[in-house]
Amino acid sequence: MTSPSPPRAEPTHAAEDPASIGVATMEDDGAIVLRLRAPVGSGSGFGEGYFRYERTHPQYDNVRRHVGGLEPGQSKPVPPWPDDAQG
Repeated sequence: MTSPSPPRAEPTHAAEDPASIGVATMEDDGAIVLRLRAPVGSGSGFGEGYFRYERTHPQYDNVRRHVGGLEPGQSKPVPPWPDDAQG
């Protein structure tokens, strides 16, 4: 008998759009989930982040506009933010 396979991570779909830094998905409750990926160090590896924005989050509307709007169940590539927006 074989053991069950571990759960597979959902792809970020960044490969579909070379300028993408990850994928945004709107959940059924309207929350926006960002799965982001970025090179670390000298570019020999990658870091990943998972962010969930509820409708009540102060940045919710900005995130939704940044990805070009989303509907429940929809996923889209996430374009990079402008350098000045990072802080």
